[in-house]
Amino acid sequence: MHPETRRQTTRLFTALEYGEQLAHDCARQQARWIGDARAQRFLNTQARQEASHAAFYRRAAEWLMPGHCYKAPATLQQYGRHLQRALDNNDLCDSLTGSQVVLEGFGEQIISRLNRGMDNHGIGFRRLRRILLCQEHSHYAFGLRMLQQQTVSEPAISGRIQALAADYLQQVHGIIDEMSDVFISLDEDPGEYCTDLLGNLPDWIRGS
Repeated sequence: MHPETRRQTTRLFTALEYGEQLAHDCARQQARWIGDARAQRFLNTQARQEASHAAFYRRAAEWLMPGHCYKAPATLQQYGRHLQRALDNNDLCDSLTGSQVVLEGFGEQIISRLNRGMDNHGIGFRRLRRILLCQEHSHYAFGLRMLQQQTVSEPAISGRIQALAADYLQQVHGIIDEMSDVFISLDEDPGEYCTDLLGNLPDWIRGS
């Protein structure tokens, strides 16, 4: 693997580790708020999976560049602070939108789109990457279902969900801008990520 590709992939894995830790914290807190036993079990399972994902990305980064330590992008850390405020406020709607829908959707896009580039550059962990992708999709689908249930019981909340999603998507734009050299190094067009992420959202969240 080219040294620059190795460096940029390590940066990507560091960012993914940070995102997985955020998702873990959210799922663990959400499990305490939700009374439905089935949803609670899913969230507890999700929290365990997110912790496992974070550990995988940490080990992968250490394997690629032993002894090197990168920080998560500043824009992603800002995103994390926004999510932490939602958790501090016991705001299930906000945390579901920011974590399971936008963050998980973004993570799924990264893994899905970069799998081919990672294979072309000889970056391993193919089987694990496929497992992670499947689990990310299940977390994303769960978040959509939970939010849709909220709109059924409280129709007026739809506008708030759309506003929250728009805000989080704007923050994702900033993350993509900051990490554009990472994506380019893996032969990806950074501008396509938000397009794909937005395109995968249902109309009732996009507001269209």
